[in-house]
Amino acid sequence: MAGIYVNDNGTWKLPKSIWINQLGTWRVCSNVYVNKSGAWKEMIKSVDLDSSKQNFNLYEYVGSPAQPLSLIFNVGSDKEITCFDTKPALQKNFATKLPAFTVGNFPSGSTVIINNNGYITGGGGWGGAGALTQEDGGNRPYGTYPGNNGQKGGDGIVKGSSNNFDCTLVNTGTVAGGGDGGKGGDSAFGQEIYKGSVNLPGGTGGDGAGIVGYSRTQGGPGQPKQCSTFNNATYCSNAGQPGMPLGDSGNAVVGIEIAVSGTIIGAVS
Repeated sequence: MAGIYVNDNGTWKLPKSIWINQLGTWRVCSNVYVNKSGAWKEMIKSVDLDSSKQNFNLYEYVGSPAQPLSLIFNVGSDKEITCFDTKPALQKNFATKLPAFTVGNFPSGSTVIINNNGYITGGGGWGGAGALTQEDGGNRPYGTYPGNNGQKGGDGIVKGSSNNFDCTLVNTGTVAGGGDGGKGGDSAFGQEIYKGSVNLPGGTGGDGAGIVGYSRTQGGPGQPKQCSTFNNATYCSNAGQPGMPLGDSGNAVVGIEIAVSGTIIGAVS
């Protein structure tokens, strides 16, 4: 791991902040400089998150630096970083959800330390639409037709860059991936010449867990099935599947070294 370390009873640990005694008063350093060959260079830049954010990019937040930077980024306990997107009118062919927090495209040689005391969570995937047999043009005489898959839950925090820089997470808060949306239910269709037809669309799948999704931690229920009797036969569509809970599918952390785990809900890759 890169960065500044302190020796605590024989164990080297990553500090969450640097303090200096100024005229008898201890103060936390926002920036740390070192003198190298007569020139002062910024060794550490400390930045606090000013408010809760959605679809957050740290590199852009600190001004898209062109030169290597050692950065300590602090997320307070009262802050949330989440994912936002708009539910489509027809829940098919979903775009991939953006991660809640992308570290970004820092220059090679940079060191980024993220102190998270807050709540970082990927968005819940939208539930898939139930099948509609009218889309087949009414040419199939009977049967069931498959519903649409739900959207994958979004990732919590990702490095998001191929550049050669070190990134470390010190997590004393919560980082989680979103839950998948449930699959839409199969439809049921029956038709007989001169006697009409019955058409029962499948139920929509439940939305996955996430602040954007069904709820912060739990996936939502799918719409129920429908049944109807036609020409002495009973036809039933299928219910939409429920959305998945927080961390079921979306990654919590991607490509970032973890120094302190805290609460992590979901996969680390």
